[in-house]
Amino acid sequence: MVAAVLALLLLPAVAGGAFAVPAVDPPAPTPEGAQLSARPGERLTFTVAGYLPGRNGDWVVSEIFIEHGTLRMNDPVITAVATVACDTPPGVYPVERTGPGGPAKGDKSDAWVTVKVADVGEAERKACPGKVAALSPVQPEERWPAGDYWPQSPWDVRTFRPGEKVTLTGSDADLVYGDTLTSPGFTNRPVMHGAKGVATATVIRCDAEPGLYEVRWVGTHEAWARYRVARTDDAARRTCHDEAAKTPTGQVPPWLLGAAALAAAGVAICVVLVRRCRRAFR
Repeated sequence: MVAAVLALLLLPAVAGGAFAVPAVDPPAPTPEGAQLSARPGERLTFTVAGYLPGRNGDWVVSEIFIEHGTLRMNDPVITAVATVACDTPPGVYPVERTGPGGPAKGDKSDAWVTVKVADVGEAERKACPGKVAALSPVQPEERWPAGDYWPQSPWDVRTFRPGEKVTLTGSDADLVYGDTLTSPGFTNRPVMHGAKGVATATVIRCDAEPGLYEVRWVGTHEAWARYRVARTDDAARRTCHDEAAKTPTGQVPPWLLGAAALAAAGVAICVVLVRRCRRAFR
């Protein structure tokens, strides 16, 4: 008996480590035409397969929602959340999936799924606003596969360490050749180059505080990308180097060469003017 008990206790270790945590399967996509059940004040999650192109940023809309849901990448799927309004009467309601901005005026799109709202009592109806107020805010940050270029969208938030070199990649729709990006967490203002898969590198400042930062095109007010600076300990801060702000030993920085050229040109102009003045007063 004792041997059997010991064998059962040791079984997880033999199978791949004691107390191993089983892998969690990703949520299954919401089937087309499915009917979901909900109560007033309840938050629903809608899921789309992550490999379907063009879905990220689409809206999930219905007359019963307090606010439309937005499909956002949550690797390996795309999800949206929406809350059923407290004053929704019982019944079955259609839910549509549309492009950003909602359905066009007069558009009679077919329902993607339906939601059956339960009939609730007066006490639950009165408690509903408090229930909704206690819900956590909807998280706009997206989680894209680590191997994908950054940013995939303005809310494709990646995490970087101070001193880390990062690459930004744009597209034809994003940029004009030579456009400049700016962010308070960068050591410089990187310039975009190339025709299509456009990339430029920069370094996160060593003194950048932990938190969320925006990247913008110079001269614009809308965030083009966002990233998070990781919290580091004092030892990591002391060993951090803003490599992009340094010049390799033995090389003269380009800005210094430009300044020297301007200074030389200024001296030459002054010499010419002095000679002309002397000739005029002879």
